[in-house]
Amino acid sequence: MRQLKSALERNKVIEIAPAPGSKFDPHQHQAISVVPADQEPNTVVGVLQKGYTIAERVLRPALVTVSAPK
Repeated sequence: MRQLKSALERNKVIEIAPAPGSKFDPHQHQAISVVPADQEPNTVVGVLQKGYTIAERVLRPALVTVSAPK
């Protein structure tokens, strides 16, 4: 598994795994649902699937749940 991860890093494949509470970025994230939450509007509540970039281009966006506007 370590060899696979290092091979991906050598080829500039980088994981997109936004932390809960981080700002929603439509260029790197895909909002699957919008839920009411106690945090700031338009922030990530949860990650359903990690995304990946390759050489600065989005290969697959991270699938996220986003907080609803108040």
